[in-house]
This record gives sequence, C-alpha cells and structure tokens, in this order.
Amino acid sequence: MEPIALFGIQFTMSLVAYGLIAFWYVVPRLSGLPREVALVPLLWIHAFRIVGGTILAPGAVDAGVPTQFRVMIGYGDLATAALALLALVALRARFRGAIALVWLCVVVGMLDTVNAIIQSMRDSVFTYPLGVNWVIVAIYVPALLVSSLLIFMRLLGPDRSPTENSALAR
Repeated sequence: MEPIALFGIQFTMSLVAYGLIAFWYVVPRLSGLPREVALVPLLWIHAFRIVGGTILAPGAVDAGVPTQFRVMIGYGDLATAALALLALVALRARFRGAIALVWLCVVVGMLDTVNAIIQSMRDSVFTYPLGVNWVIVAIYVPALLVSSLLIFMRLLGPDRSPTENSALAR
C-alpha cells in the first residue's frame, strides 16, 4: 500500500472516531457549562502539542525530510502549546483577556496545522521514514482538529448569562 494511502485511511478513521467521541460524549457534557469553563478541557489537548517538537530531535525522522519543514512543524507546535498553557492559566485566573488568548491559540494552531498538512503534501513527507511522528500525525492531529472545531463552536456560540454561570458554579 502506498504510504499516503495508508496515512489517509489512518487519519480519516482517527478523525471519524474523535468526531464521534466529541459529539456523543464531550459536547453534551460541556454544553451546560459557561464558556470559560467548557474551554478548559478542550484546550488541554493543545497544551500537549509539545509532542510535535519531537520532529526537531536528531534522528526522529529521515534525514531526507526537509529541514525547513521540520523546523516549521516543531516550532509551530511548541508555540501553540505555549499559547494553550497561557490561555489555560488565564482562564483559571479569570484574566480579562483569557478569551482573546484562547482565540489566539486556536487560530495560530489551526493555521499551523493547515500549513503543515499542505507542506507535508508538497514535500511528499509521507514517503520518508517518520518514526513516532507518523503516529503523532495519524492519531494526534485529528484530535487537535476536532478539539479546535469544538473550541471555535464555543467561541462563536452564545455564552451563558452571569446568573446561569453563578448558579452552575455552586
């Protein structure tokens, strides 16, 4: 089987599985919560984008994978993870700009992910030995995409009123 076909099957199945988990279990559980509270578990998965930095480690992928691609992926993921941690702390501390930090994190993360997908196709990255990075892209990236979708849905959807928020906090 061609590597890109195998990757496509794995990525699609992971995306479908995470989508089902999200809409069967996560959305119903978070739907009654205030936006700031519901965003926290959705952001945690982005805090672990540090795993994308693995591609920067010597020998993590084949030497034929372009250095520019590895740097873009590694530092993009590390930056998004840092933004996620910052947004989580801001939400926890009830910082006024917390929602703006969530927006920054999810937009930067989505741009990074979309760019990585485009560049990986352009550079035919899936024809090289990728080691654990294959698993990261085939299993973890779909989770990031689903989480990002849920974050966008919460950011763009209506928020609960302060009265409802205080009632839920009890």
